Amino acid sequence: MALDNIGDAGQKKRKIYQRRLPEDPSKDYYYIIRETTPMQSLLVEYGFIDNSSDQQKLQNNLTDYVEGVVKAIADYGGYTYTPPMQGNNLYTVVKGDTLSGIAKKFNTTVEKLKQLNNLKSDLLQIGQVLQIPTTTSEPTYTTYTVVKGDTLYAIANKYKITVDELKKINNLTSNNLYIGQQLKVPVTVTGNTPEYEIYTVVKGDSLWLISQKFNVPIDDLIEINNLETVNLQIGDKLKIPKSNSQKLYTVKKGDSLWSIAKDYNTTVEELKLRNNLTSNLLSIGQVLIIP
Repeated sequence: MALDNIGDAGQKKRKIYQRRLPEDPSKDYYYIIRETTPMQSLLVEYGFIDNSSDQQKLQNNLTDYVEGVVKAIADYGGYTYTPPMQGNNLYTVVKGDTLSGIAKKFNTTVEKLKQLNNLKSDLLQIGQVLQIPTTTSEPTYTTYTVVKGDTLYAIANKYKITVDELKKINNLTSNNLYIGQQLKVPVTVTGNTPEYEIYTVVKGDSLWLISQKFNVPIDDLIEINNLETVNLQIGDKLKIPKSNSQKLYTVKKGDSLWSIAKDYNTTVEELKLRNNLTSNLLSIGQVLIIP
């Protein structure tokens, strides 16, 4: 039974035998077994250190072979065997496992797994126990708002992940995106991900005018929004860095510059200046920047 379990852990199975003491065949040849009666004793040779092949296997898989014996003892005694995969940093290889699959499952890399477990190849054995690199925290995410020109590839590349990972995080079944769509993206380790507010282009807007309104350079607006042209369409959604954004107000029926200025503790002149207005006339739906 122990031999079978060690074999399942990847070791070559050798023969089982009992060697007798020449001067008294009723006794075992090996002292450690002969003198431990009435305990049942068993010697297990995992390999030989004078054999380079065995030496390499012992270095890489000794804990796997030992765990095979533990399983055999549990089975022999009628106990339920619990593999070490429940531990904080151990995982027992099952059928179908690969290093890349295990690395992805535990948010690590193949190279880290190989280094920690002293593996020289990507080959795994069923029942093999791997140490898993500990992580300090679960991945954290922020929200990204899709703008005109965005693609899954561009967004994934920006946040240093793959398209498949981006789709998995957001439960996407296709590569189609729509303007204004909210996506979860990982927070980059190099710093905080900038936060944005969405500005809807209205009649009379231009990229230059919007850059002046929000004090954002035109080149930054183009890069942030992946714009291929400076021409804007009414209804286009633009991302504005929150650090540069200001409170917006949408004009409704009955509004006047005077009433809006009063509500927001500012002046008509300041409203006109900030919004590049040449008269006091307003239109329903017009968006104003509040100083």
